[in-house]
Amino acid sequence: MRKLTVLLAAAMCLPLAACSDKASSPHTYAAPAVRTADGSEYTLPVSRLYEVSYDDIGAANIEAVCKAAGVEFTPENADSICFGENVFGVGLASVAYFGKYASSLSDAEWQKMAEIAASPESYVPALTGGSVPDVSPQAQYTSRIPDNAYFDAMVEQIVTDIAEQQGCGRGRAFELLYSEGVTVETPFSPYMQEAVDKVYTDPRSFSDELNVYPQSACAVTNMDGDVIALAAGNRGNSAYNRAYRTLHRIGSSIKPLSVYAPALADRRISFSSIVHDEPIMNANTPNSWPRNYNLIYDGDITVTYALRQSKNTVPVRLASELGGENCLAFMREKLGFTTLTDRDADISSISLGYLERGVSMTELAAAYSVFGRGGVYSAPRLYTRVIDKGGNVLAERESSEIQALSSEDAWIMNRLLYYNISKDDGIAQAARLSDGSEVIGKTGTVDNDYGSDTDRLFVGLTPEYCAAVWIGYDDENSVIDRTEYKLPASVWRSIMELADRHETAFVPDGNVIAADYCTESGGLAGEHCPKSETGYYREGEIPEKCPIH
Repeated sequence: MRKLTVLLAAAMCLPLAACSDKASSPHTYAAPAVRTADGSEYTLPVSRLYEVSYDDIGAANIEAVCKAAGVEFTPENADSICFGENVFGVGLASVAYFGKYASSLSDAEWQKMAEIAASPESYVPALTGGSVPDVSPQAQYTSRIPDNAYFDAMVEQIVTDIAEQQGCGRGRAFELLYSEGVTVETPFSPYMQEAVDKVYTDPRSFSDELNVYPQSACAVTNMDGDVIALAAGNRGNSAYNRAYRTLHRIGSSIKPLSVYAPALADRRISFSSIVHDEPIMNANTPNSWPRNYNLIYDGDITVTYALRQSKNTVPVRLASELGGENCLAFMREKLGFTTLTDRDADISSISLGYLERGVSMTELAAAYSVFGRGGVYSAPRLYTRVIDKGGNVLAERESSEIQALSSEDAWIMNRLLYYNISKDDGIAQAARLSDGSEVIGKTGTVDNDYGSDTDRLFVGLTPEYCAAVWIGYDDENSVIDRTEYKLPASVWRSIMELADRHETAFVPDGNVIAADYCTESGGLAGEHCPKSETGYYREGEIPEKCPIH
């Protein structure tokens, strides 16, 4: 049996202090077995996730916590107390509820820790997004299995499904999962996770200045929409699951999803149709809006040029024509985003990615995969089945497919995103792979009111994988100095260079016609056009001959 870390070896069946009401019989928590698609086996840890040196902690404090939990103080018992849901042990509980290691807790925080141990169910709301006095608001983002971000996210998805499919509460769902003899089946890829981990543990992946680096997260899916690897943070900082639990504003990486894809499906644009790159005078601001990142406005340009230069003016104009509500509905109904709010229908939010709450990297990667699989969307899966010791299915997540885009439109979007990387004027050239394999994708940047970057992203696809990479800080007010870090596209490239890849090109859609167009007019190129490129069009929608040359 393979082990993720030495800590997992200690995570076998242990009698733990009950999370349920103290008057009820205590539940014996056991570590479920995990079987991956390639046949590898793991044990899901339930304790000792953060080592605690009890010699450094006042005896009275830790004894009070153990007494409140109804167990005698021993290091083993202290490491096994359940502090709500799947937060086991004093070490993890201190990080989850207070955002610090146990050795740094104040006397007042130790008193609060004892209160949590005595009545963990009263503090569970802090783990699920509620506000609890004297508890860190970051508790909801805490990685419960920090040694493996994937398993942390997988458990959350499983518990949600057990509660729904078995008709029980979350507390009971955790008890069912952490019962003796339970087996979890998952699409998790040890090989891809190894590639991700190799990049995320190397400080040179993120900055040439080894003592200066931002945080990062990554989610990788296959072309079935299954999540196969995650990174919660770089250089061992995985206290928070930034790939799954934390939501991020995504900047321009939203444009293909919220604007260009629905505009193409609505026949408002084609590959090379002409759009207008000029700001719009906004009565609510003293200056023209929106602002392109380089403050360059080119007037009439083609759609493909607007996308690969990440123009802001064009998606704002298109979103205004489509209607913000329609753009929002497309992302919710066709691309499976679950954390968008009604306020995100605002044109600036839906077209430029300044979302009220943000989205997870897992949902972002799953949405982009439609451009590599004929327009088909599948909700991101982290497990397929959970079976108890009697062979009964506790939860099951089947692949649910939605035809989000026609296969023709998906291929046209694929080629638009291919030019982002392959063309010399595309802004995502850092994602090019050394073996020449095709890459499609889009960058994203979020800045503050002063024009400084706070978040940067890249979402990219090969013919076999899709990965979303975020770089930023846990404090959304912190800014990224562009001289301090490497681009997300560079991090993405480092992962894919290590990936087990076999396919080098995407499969074209046979109903889409390739034809050369004039880069100036967008019309069908003629012999007198000074410059042309290959465009991709639905049958019967090839543009008229260039009207200029």
